[in-house]
Amino acid sequence: MYFRAMSLTIPESQYVMSSVDCSIGEYVLVWNESTFLYVFRLVIITFPSMVQFQSLYISNCGRSVSHSHIMEGTSRALPNTIRFVGLLGSHALGSNPKFMATAVDLGRELVRRKIRLTYGGGNVGLQGAVASTVYNNGGRVRGFIPGYIATRGVYGPTYGAEYTVSSNYYKYFEMNHIVEAFIVLPGGINTMEGLFTLISWASEGLHSKPIGLLNIDGYFNNLIKFLDDEVRQNFMALNQRKLFISSFFVDELLDKLEFANAFPGPGASYEEFANPGRLDLELHL
Repeated sequence: MYFRAMSLTIPESQYVMSSVDCSIGEYVLVWNESTFLYVFRLVIITFPSMVQFQSLYISNCGRSVSHSHIMEGTSRALPNTIRFVGLLGSHALGSNPKFMATAVDLGRELVRRKIRLTYGGGNVGLQGAVASTVYNNGGRVRGFIPGYIATRGVYGPTYGAEYTVSSNYYKYFEMNHIVEAFIVLPGGINTMEGLFTLISWASEGLHSKPIGLLNIDGYFNNLIKFLDDEVRQNFMALNQRKLFISSFFVDELLDKLEFANAFPGPGASYEEFANPGRLDLELHL
């Protein structure tokens, strides 16, 4: 379980084990089998009743928690919602050494979070760097590669399980069936083809999965401006634009994708979630 939130501590004698949802004003209380209690603002996150995230439960109303139990913290509980991520990016390394270094960092972080990888096959370029890092550190990898490319051996051998498809279109089609989110690394025409295929599918309602742009050294700045202009000119709906998430940093991008996948509603705000400010109130359950 990944934690990022305000926390409270309650005495063992006040512990109540239940999985019914309970809200106090705009707050929901969540705890696990220890004495730690987690507080979420309903304006940020909405839990359906009877939700269970591994060992976390939504509590019932039965005890009181006073001011003295409130501790300032910097974390909120966030479920691991992404099990499989789809990778788009170049089969070349590019001229900026930060691209390669960040691709390796991404592979390590995917392994640390136990997120499996699906990618475009091969062992070269930025995609190969991520795939080799995941595979060589015990992670699970699946590659989808068009048959005409596999036959020519352009990208070299694929890490993990290799699946041959008829075209790039079907590569993204197969990826879309198994992943919970996409990550896009710097790349050229083929990378942009994949990205805009996903954009097109989102506009047609064929998927609503978050797409993370790993904006290494500002590589995607112009693309982000283009997407914002699309919204301003009424060529793209705001809810479609919100599928595109960007960060300069690997860990923050994955945090944002986890949040977007867990809480896709229009009122959810990662910025509020990550920076909740001081919680200063007395709760009576």
